[in-house]
Amino acid sequence: MIALSYSSGRLSHSSPLNSVVKEPNTLKATPPLSLKQETLDDLSDKNTIAPIEKGIQDQNNQLAVMAIPRWKQQGQLKTHLVQLKNKAGKGDIDAKYIVAANLRYCFTAPIDDFALQAKLEAIADYTDAGEAIDATLERFDYCSGINQEQRREFYLYFYDAAQNGSVAAQQTFADITAEFYMQSQGFKTQNRDEYIKKRDAFKLQKIAFLEQAAQHGSEKALMKLSALYHSQQISGNSLAKSYALNRLMMEITENGELYNRYAWFEQRLYPQLSQAELSEANTIVNDWLANIYQNGSLYPY
Repeated sequence: MIALSYSSGRLSHSSPLNSVVKEPNTLKATPPLSLKQETLDDLSDKNTIAPIEKGIQDQNNQLAVMAIPRWKQQGQLKTHLVQLKNKAGKGDIDAKYIVAANLRYCFTAPIDDFALQAKLEAIADYTDAGEAIDATLERFDYCSGINQEQRREFYLYFYDAAQNGSVAAQQTFADITAEFYMQSQGFKTQNRDEYIKKRDAFKLQKIAFLEQAAQHGSEKALMKLSALYHSQQISGNSLAKSYALNRLMMEITENGELYNRYAWFEQRLYPQLSQAELSEANTIVNDWLANIYQNGSLYPY
């Protein structure tokens, strides 16, 4: 397991107005969130924002780079599923995640020969038809023998794993839309009030899982939350929270391309925020960064 040293110099207060350039896969030698004095002078109405707390800066913690469990099995899934479910039933959260990921992969696979033929006909005119056909045939064979009711169980396993602390499962909720959840779990035919109730409950649960994953160093979860706040799909000081999440990404990522992307996002958002919003963002960065380093893990995107 790789450990990343935690540098206190990386936690100085920032303005997004200074140009940030970082070569891919290199450590940041200078504070990525430092604020040039001339920028402070030009923005006197915002220069009272507190820096990230010194207590966090002085921590000599490390983030351990974690890998997501490899979920794809050799051969056909049906030869492994019983054993995996037995492990999951005994509380193995990795097994729960692996079962969930496999069943979700199979959920959209053709269920029988008739469905396969229809799928092949539908993709025959694709520009990359050869690759699409190969992928469809591979998925059909891999998922053969897994009925639709079993496939629908993917959500229950993801939920169970996420509830029990699987960051892999928690961050997977970034890829599950409310519409797909409602359709896959058979809720599309419910009356309007029940439909809205279940959909909104899912959205709240999704955010909760993503926040848990983010505070365990999941870059994928941070990225999704930032996007949700920036697009105002989550209400409540959305831009300030998106800005804070962008700064958090800059603090923990060791991917140069991601660092530069989120530095650019930060630069774009900064002029749009009031002093109060910047103060709130700073508090979020302090609190969440402390939690990330207390948890000690990093899940790279």
